[in-house]
Amino acid sequence: MTAGLAIIATPRNDGNSEIAAKIILDAAGFEHKSIINLYDLNLKPCTACYSCLFQEGCVIDDDVTWILKKIDETDALIFISNTYFMGINGVWKLFLDRMLLLNQYKNIKNTPVVLLAVSGIKGWEGLTLSSLASAAFSMELDVRAEADFVATLPGDIENHKKQIINIGKILSGEIKKETNHDEFCNFCGSNCFKISNETVNCAVCGKPHKTGEPVITANWSNHGDWLRKKKNEFLARRKELLTIHNRYNKLKYKIKPDKGVKND
Repeated sequence: MTAGLAIIATPRNDGNSEIAAKIILDAAGFEHKSIINLYDLNLKPCTACYSCLFQEGCVIDDDVTWILKKIDETDALIFISNTYFMGINGVWKLFLDRMLLLNQYKNIKNTPVVLLAVSGIKGWEGLTLSSLASAAFSMELDVRAEADFVATLPGDIENHKKQIINIGKILSGEIKKETNHDEFCNFCGSNCFKISNETVNCAVCGKPHKTGEPVITANWSNHGDWLRKKKNEFLARRKELLTIHNRYNKLKYKIKPDKGVKND
């Protein structure tokens, strides 16, 4: 592997996420090393128009297709998110919500990836790593390592430098690490579970967890096929659905701040 690409989302230059990304890129020995900070780019929310399922590209004019082109061209990936309010960084989520576009990129599948979550308080790591895992498995990436790190102050991530270097070597293939599939949902790749009536179910997709079986995720192409059918169903039922829309559109409950008025 000659090219490694890290995706991070942080408002800080050379913060803990960026330092970890640089350690991994160096440890893996890539000839070409790149970091994309989602905070630096123009990203807009998905509008759920589904146009990307029927035509090339995206109708939204921003940097998401540029990011996916870079991901499509690289040999290995690093996903790092800091933890905000017990979960994945909001800018990361904004980007992941646009992943229906993956149907248009054929080289991303099976790309090696490592996942890192950075939080500030021990025991309050939240669902960040689980969210990254679900996203990576759904994207059909080759997840080689996952890790939670506590790094509160700028530069604290260096306290975990040895472990992070090993993650870089796992990514490059220098160190072989067997994934314990029992830690993940067999369907969506999440590592977050709920126990109910002596059964263990995935907290993300709700499916029962089966130990000893590999993760076989529902891939994006199948998901895209399902959405295309629903889009066609919408077109066939448009008049019927419009009557429901109009019934509730009469109820004007939404509120917004007044323009030009300072909010104290």
